[in-house]
Amino acid sequence: MARVEETNGQERGAAVLQASYELLQATMDASTDMIQVFEAIRDDQGRIVDFRWVLNNHTSASRYGEVHGESLLQRNPGVIVEGIFDAFCRVTETGQPEQAEHHYTHEQFDGWFYQTVVKLGDGVATTTRDITEWKVAQAEILRLREEVVQVKLAETESQLAAIFATAPVGLSVITPDGRFQRVNDELCRIVGRPAELLLRSSVADITHPDDMAPSLQAIAQAAATGRPSTLDKRYFLPDGSQVWASSTISLLPLAGGHGNRFLVVTADLTERHKTEAALRRSEASQRVLIAELQHRTSNLMGVVRSIADHTARGTDELPDFLAHFDDRLAALSRVQGLLSRLSDHDRVPFEDLIQTELAAMDGRAGRVTLDGPKGVRLRSSTVHTLAMALHELATNAIKYGALGQADGRLSITWCLDPSGPDGKPWLHIDWRESGVAMPPPRPHPRRGGQGRELIERALPYQLNARTTYVLGPDGVHCTIAIPVSASTVEGAA
Repeated sequence: MARVEETNGQERGAAVLQASYELLQATMDASTDMIQVFEAIRDDQGRIVDFRWVLNNHTSASRYGEVHGESLLQRNPGVIVEGIFDAFCRVTETGQPEQAEHHYTHEQFDGWFYQTVVKLGDGVATTTRDITEWKVAQAEILRLREEVVQVKLAETESQLAAIFATAPVGLSVITPDGRFQRVNDELCRIVGRPAELLLRSSVADITHPDDMAPSLQAIAQAAATGRPSTLDKRYFLPDGSQVWASSTISLLPLAGGHGNRFLVVTADLTERHKTEAALRRSEASQRVLIAELQHRTSNLMGVVRSIADHTARGTDELPDFLAHFDDRLAALSRVQGLLSRLSDHDRVPFEDLIQTELAAMDGRAGRVTLDGPKGVRLRSSTVHTLAMALHELATNAIKYGALGQADGRLSITWCLDPSGPDGKPWLHIDWRESGVAMPPPRPHPRRGGQGRELIERALPYQLNARTTYVLGPDGVHCTIAIPVSASTVEGAA
């Protein structure tokens, strides 16, 4: 009895499954899209090597016929070429649905299709819609739209022609070899020639020979990049004189099957060049005034020195003040002399600064070794303070250190770090004395002198410098690192 009931239950289950299958098939058949189900075929390593048809709806069957159980790649090898097979594999492995538009022209198909692929078991279910008619309609809409655009362009051509003719700048259309195809009145005025003559000429016929190569280069650049190219150039006038103009060359799109053309916008620079010439004359006068000002500044420093001298003579307690004050004013005067010899935008090179200071050492410079690159340009805001620091080091070396003792030697080396702590160039200076008989240390050392205070405090504060000052067993060892001019990296050698 139990066996009979089990058999009846299996039959009812099979009937339910059959009814569900028939319902699913009827639902799929009601769709005008192609609905298909595939299961993956894998090799011994588990890799997908093909797909097998499991289910087709009526729309799909009308195109494919009976394909249940057949191989996808054998029936439709074009799916590999179009990337459809790879998409099936990705969806099967990842579970992520994909949608794509394909122009499928393989086997019995020749049209556009929009396909959605979703994972189903160890395979995929696909819904494919034929969008060929929609694509054709879309192309027709684009064609009609282009016709409308062409009509509008034709309607506005007369307006553009009027704008071209009356523009306040020179306008011309030229061919790649520089022949004029179209010119406006302003260009004719700039180059001093009528339109009839220009239209029988080329750019080479009216351009200064020295500017012809840059003109051709600008045309080639505009053609290669599609971006406007600008240059200042000279045109010859019929009377042999020349006029400066700025020309901007832009690539025009192809038209009527002809080769590339270029729109040239030409602006008359005659007045600008007159202004620039006047400005250069003004700058020359300004340089004379600046030189005179620097000369007067030097005289003023001499007056300050004289005042200090007379003040010290009348005060018994100021002889030391006189010597120091006079010495430092002399150092400033030397720096001012360097600055007064510079041209516009020039900067003081470090080697000039150090050599100027060594030249004032009363013959002791022979004990000094210099080693470092030339052309390390100092910032203008740096020169005076750095010069005073070097002066203090040199003064102390003469009085107490390497330049004041017979066996003493001084080595000054420097190097350039093109990418310092802030990403900008830094100058590193190493002042090292040797062979100095140092006095025994004091039980109660005094506070550092003005020179050391300038190096350890003033330089970091004023110049953002990094310094060290060490009294070693055989002399002073001082290092100074400061930011320098950004143009130093190109100029140093």
